[in-house]
Amino acid sequence: MLEYIFEFWWMLPVAFCICLIATSSSVEGAVFFTPIFILVFPFIAGVKIVPIEAIFLALSIELFGFGSALIGYFRWGLVDLSIVKKVLPVSVPVGMGFGFLAHKVPSHLILGFLGGLMVVLSVLMLYSYLAGGIHGPDGEEGEGLPTRVDSLGRRYWYTYEHGPVGVSWSGFGGLLVGLTGIGIGELTTTMLILRNKLPVRVAIGTGIMIVFFTAFMATLVHAYVFSSGELNVHWNVLFMTIPAVACGGQVSPYINSRVDGEKMKAFLSLIFILVGGLLIWRGVGG
Repeated sequence: MLEYIFEFWWMLPVAFCICLIATSSSVEGAVFFTPIFILVFPFIAGVKIVPIEAIFLALSIELFGFGSALIGYFRWGLVDLSIVKKVLPVSVPVGMGFGFLAHKVPSHLILGFLGGLMVVLSVLMLYSYLAGGIHGPDGEEGEGLPTRVDSLGRRYWYTYEHGPVGVSWSGFGGLLVGLTGIGIGELTTTMLILRNKLPVRVAIGTGIMIVFFTAFMATLVHAYVFSSGELNVHWNVLFMTIPAVACGGQVSPYINSRVDGEKMKAFLSLIFILVGGLLIWRGVGG
């Protein structure tokens, strides 16, 4: 029994590092976990995990990591519920609806498109950083009552207008999550930072909550679809990865709350282009 539980012990540090990167940038952890399960496991562990099982494992691990991070970001006062309440009524039903079509659309085409989109988003984020940014070091510029005050007493002034554009990217993000299990985190963070001028750490904290609930509901749909076929759940992988991402999700808000917002833009641009290249590679590979 113990041998079975600790068979993939080396996934403990790997999952922790992936979760730290994902929840520090609101990029879905499934982007990193899925190719690891499909491509790395056969060579390192001698275990073949088919794509449908890899996607289910990656989404399950992601939910635990983002759920843990969400608690942390709430504790640090970096989640804007007013924005979340406008995005989820669109992203959740769209994500669930397209989740039923996930096995009818060529996934490699969607992944290739999403990879190209990620490269574009990374360029926009990097341009914003090189242009000098839109906020002071901590987003503390404004008059009157601040929009938000975090747990460290830092004040943030910003406004958010949802409108047709907000509805559009909320729906598009839900569509991507429904079809591929990823996409809305990167889209949300970019739109909140570049279009709505939110401080980076508030945009990431808010994006974490949007990703969690959208992905959670879409995962329920995927689980229902997967249950119609033979799905082998690799429980020993979950035994090692879930505790790791639960810890990583608690550490990332602490780091994020202490890193300068403009430097986070440079970090996000690098992560986005890495993820974009990975998705394009997976898409071209079919």
